[in-house]
Formats: sequence, structure tokens, C-alpha cells
Amino acid sequence: MVSLKWMKHITVEPIIFLIYLGWVFGNTLQSPGLYEKVCRMYYSDEVGVNCKDLSATHDIEDRVQSRSAQWSLYNAISYLTPAIFADTILGAYGDKHGRQVNILLGIAGIAVSEYGYMLTLSNSANTPYFTVLIFGIVTGATGYIALVPVSCNAYLADITPDKSQLTIRSGIFTVAQGLSSVLGGFTAGFFSDLSIPLGMDIELFMYVLAFIYVLWRIPQRPGIEEIKRRARGPTEGAPTLRGILVEIWTLMKLGFWTYRKPRLGYRRALMFLAVFVLMLTYTTSVETRISSVMSIYTFRCSGRNALCWKAEQLGYWNGSGYLLLIIGTLAGLFVGKRVFKLRETTLIIIGLMASSARTLMIGVATSPWEMYVANVLGSLAGITQPAIVSYMAQLVEQEEIGRAFSLFGIAADLAFIVTNLIYNNIYSATVGWYPGFLFLFIAFLQTCAAGGMVWAHFESIREGIGAQEADNFDAVEHNSEHAVESVT
Repeated sequence: MVSLKWMKHITVEPIIFLIYLGWVFGNTLQSPGLYEKVCRMYYSDEVGVNCKDLSATHDIEDRVQSRSAQWSLYNAISYLTPAIFADTILGAYGDKHGRQVNILLGIAGIAVSEYGYMLTLSNSANTPYFTVLIFGIVTGATGYIALVPVSCNAYLADITPDKSQLTIRSGIFTVAQGLSSVLGGFTAGFFSDLSIPLGMDIELFMYVLAFIYVLWRIPQRPGIEEIKRRARGPTEGAPTLRGILVEIWTLMKLGFWTYRKPRLGYRRALMFLAVFVLMLTYTTSVETRISSVMSIYTFRCSGRNALCWKAEQLGYWNGSGYLLLIIGTLAGLFVGKRVFKLRETTLIIIGLMASSARTLMIGVATSPWEMYVANVLGSLAGITQPAIVSYMAQLVEQEEIGRAFSLFGIAADLAFIVTNLIYNNIYSATVGWYPGFLFLFIAFLQTCAAGGMVWAHFESIREGIGAQEADNFDAVEHNSEHAVESVT
């Protein structure tokens, strides 16, 4: 009976587990292939160039690194530009009709994108590299990968009315994401000799399983607040084409109005600051783990900060990093919320400083052991995301949560466009004299964000934001324990 009760609480966690298991596994395996593809595109006719090993041609290696960073930028723009509009519409749509469709669209988008990469890296198809841009545009219209965690977090908010428990549930969700990334990284390292097309077939199979699970487990129905709103208003008739178009326009206005709406005190400023911090945290996590820039940074075999890693070493490093992130997230949330009863703003500051220390260490690392030390320093970085999710829920009304979370998706899309424009150009410009400079720059940005959250912390105390949740946390914990005792 107890186990069955526990199983009912499992909702979106397997979704994020399967998605990131496949994504980390596939991206780790394909990164050397993409690096080699760029080299062959531009320098295969150069005398003495071996695209499988560029250690003997330092000048060519620097140019391949710059070209790879440029293609990463093109890819980002191709799918993130349409995703900005898609996330706005779909976020508001999910508020009114449910999250299932959004999650399914996000999964389908990832699968389409990865299929395009598989065709490019396949020896039989070997499609031109620019074809991934076409797949990217189609993928962007589905919201891409950012829509999946955003919609899952919104679903958790729909079914978890108590904000203090939402922090814990979102933390468990983050742990599931981290655990899948651990397995994905270690598995990619262990099977590094696997052919890239076969590895990507396994990745796509993970997405198919996630798609089927969503159809089975996640209902397409609105949250409690939307149901209440409909009960107070008139019943809608059968949808027409004109009605659908009007609804899309209305959803876009509702989505943007959530961001522009005047709010009490500095709450709107705090809302945008929280989004900026999440945007920076999310892009930093990707940029310093499984991004193309991170891959080519570790693949360098000549010059300063050269690690000369292969997919195997990158997979093991990412796997260990995600494992430490899980441990740090669980310990940080448990100690921070249940022992010290810290506010969400305090947890965010701690997470930012941990991530900043990790990124700084990556920028100065010259040997593998220093890279592993960086993962240890960043073990508490994972508490930032669940803390921001809970903090945002304290800043907006219950019926606005989905639209507010859609801002996370839009911010992530904008962030990847902006950061790819900035980060890739910085890396291209500095790879010749100090390849780790980019990571020092990211660490500086995170430190500035932590400074902004210090202001948000004291302003939240002044305005009473989060005070009720902090006061009620002991009561929530007591009621939860009492409920478990009743079941047993």
C-alpha cells in the first residue's frame, strides 16, 4: 500500500530522465564527429593535416576551433529564433489546456533535431553540414529541449499548491535530470568506440520511450486554477479556425502581459532578475558541460590549457560532474530547507557562487585532475534551479505560473542566442592566446548575478516575499510526516 502511494507521486521525473539520458549520451558521442566534420569541410586538402589528430598542426587546430564555434552559433540561431515565439504561445496554451501537448512537442522537436545530426554524421547519408540548420528551424517551432523542463516544472506547480513543497519536488525533478546525465555521461565514456549513427539510434529510442510515457502518464487537462476560472465563466463552444487564430493571438498577448504587468513593490524587477539568473545558470550549465565549445576546448591537443581529451574522457568527466551535482543538490536542499530553513534567495546565491567557482577552475585548468576539482567546487550549483522555480511561484499569482514559467523557456532561448553570439566570438578571439578566458568571463558574470540576488534577498524580506512559506514550512513537514505515519 505504501509503495503504491509513493508511486502515485512519480509524474514528470521519468520524462526528464529519459530525455537527458539520451541527450547527454548522444551529444557526447557525436561531438568528436562534428569536430572532425568541420575540419574536413575546410582543411582536408591542406598538406600534412590529419583531421583525426591535429596535435601536430597547432595553427590549423586553432582555426578548426574557431570554425566549430561559428557553426555552433549558426545552429543556435536556426532553432532558437522560432523557439522564442513558440515558447510564448505554448506556455500560455498550457495554462489553459494542459501540459501534455507541450511536452510531446518538445520531445518531438529534440528527435527531429538529432535525426538531422545523424544524417550529417552518417557515412552512408553524409548530408552537408548546413542541412542541420534546416532541421533546426523546424525544431525551433516546437520549442526544442527548453520546453520540456519548463512544461514539466509548470505541471509540478499545477499539482503542488503548497509553494514550500514545490521547492522539494522541483529539487527531486532536478536530481532526476542530473542522475540521467550521470548515466548518459558514463555510458558514453564506456561505449566511446560505438559508431556515432548507432549511438544516436539509441538516443532516439530514449525519446520514443519518453513520448510513450507522456501519453500514458501525463493527462491533457488544465490546472486547478484554470478549472476554477472556467467554472466562473461561460462554457466555450466547439473550436473554429477563426477561434483558434484568435486564441493564439490572445495567448501571445497574455504571455507578454505577464512580463509587463505592474506589480506590488519591486516584484516585477525581481521576476526579471530571477529569469536572468536562471538564464545565466542554465546556459552556464550547458556551456560548461556538453556544449560544442566545451567539447572543442577539451579536445585541444596543442597550446595552452591543452587537455587532448577524447569522447571517453569527456564522458567520464561529465558523468562524475553530474553525480556530484546530484549529491550537492540533495544535500543542499535538505540542509538548506529542512535544517536551516533558508530562503530561496539564499539558496540561489549559494548555487551561483558554487557554479562560479567551478567555471573559474575550468578556465585555469591545465590537467585532468584540476577539471575534476572543478566539478567538486560546483557540486552545489544544482540548488539554483529549484530555488528559482519556487521563488518565481512566490512572485506571481497561481493562474500566472505557467505563463511565468514560459518566460523561463523564452529566456533560455534568448540566452542561448545571445550567449552563442558572445561566448563563441569570445572563444574564437581568445583561443590563440588563452583558451580558458571564456570561462573566466562566465565566472565573472555569475559573480555579478550573485550580487544582484543579494539585493533581491533583502528586498524580498522587506516586502514579505516568501515569509508565509518560511513560517509554514514546519507545519508542512509535520503534516507530511503525519500522513506517512497514517498510511503505515
